[in-house]
Amino acid sequence: MAENPLKKETLLIVIAVPLLVFLAVMSPRLFKFSDVEVNKNPPQVERKVFDVNHPPPEAAGKESTTVYKFLCDSEMDYDVVEENQGSNGVWLIRLKVKRARATLSLPVTVWLSQRIPNRRADFEDGHAKICTRVYVAAHEPAYAACRRVLGREFYGQSRDRENARKQALDQARRELSSQYIDAMDTKVKDVFVIYDFYAPNWRESADILVDKALQEYEVGKPRKLSWVR
Repeated sequence: MAENPLKKETLLIVIAVPLLVFLAVMSPRLFKFSDVEVNKNPPQVERKVFDVNHPPPEAAGKESTTVYKFLCDSEMDYDVVEENQGSNGVWLIRLKVKRARATLSLPVTVWLSQRIPNRRADFEDGHAKICTRVYVAAHEPAYAACRRVLGREFYGQSRDRENARKQALDQARRELSSQYIDAMDTKVKDVFVIYDFYAPNWRESADILVDKALQEYEVGKPRKLSWVR
C-alpha cells in the first residue's frame, strides 16, 4: 500500500512544532555565554642592543634592563541603574556590570649595551623568561579581576550624556586592569628578587636559575635567602 504523503507531513508538523517551541524557550539557557571571558595573546619578546653613549630612556645609566608591561584591555556589558540630568545640566549615570571580557597581552623588551658580556646578556634574558613563565597563568588573576567587578555599580557624571556613561564604564575597566596588573607585577618582582640574589654566583645556565627562582617563590619566598651550590 502506498504511503499517504499527507499523513507523513502531518506527523512531521506534530513533531517539529513542539521542538521549535522548546528550542525558542530554552535557547537562552542552552547557549548562554559565560559572564566572564578571558583571552590571552602570545607574549611578544624583543632583544635590542644600544649604544651606551646614546641609550634609550628605559636604559639610561644602565648596561642592561628588561622592560615589560602586563596589559589588560576589557569590554563590559552592563545595565543602566540610574540616569538623571540635574538642574545644572549635569548627567549622573550609574551602571551595573553584568558581563566582563578581558584581553591580555605582554610586550617585553630586553635592552643590552654593546659592552655587556654574553653571559650577563643571558642572565638578562632570564628576566624576560620569568615574565613569560608567570604570564602562562595570567588567566587566573585576570579571571579573578573580572569576577570582582561583576554586579558592582560604577558612576559617571558629565554635561554630555554619553560621556557620563563612558566615565562610569572607564572606571570599571580601570579597576579591573589595575587589579590584574598589580597581581602580575607583584609576582614578577618577587621572583626577580630571588633570581637576582643568586645570579652573581650562579655557575649553571640561566634557564636553570629561572626554574629555581620560580620554585622558591611557589614554596614561599624565604625571609633570608642563602647561597646553595
